[in-house]
Amino acid sequence: MSDSRYRCLLAVCGLGILNFVAFVIVAVAIGGDAVNGKAVGGHYYLASHGKLTEVSEAVYTYSLWHARSVFVTHPLAMLTGYLANLEKARTAAGRSLDANHVGGLPTSS
Repeated sequence: MSDSRYRCLLAVCGLGILNFVAFVIVAVAIGGDAVNGKAVGGHYYLASHGKLTEVSEAVYTYSLWHARSVFVTHPLAMLTGYLANLEKARTAAGRSLDANHVGGLPTSS
């Protein structure tokens, strides 16, 4: 495994997790999210657990786009976390094979 590939996978995973955490914190702070909210007659509402909070169009639009980004980054974080774990396991297995062989011959264990 290349160390740079492993670090890149971890970075993408971390950014996805960070985006999700930021979404949750902001949604709690502004009263919900636009995905569960609605826009009716020039009024914009965020929703959280059935409670609607009226917000400006800009806040509604921000919340909608941030939620959409989570729909992309959250699965990406899970995928890259899984791939990073596979890379780590593959490297660990390769190192244990190298440790059990000397000069191409297996050592006695």
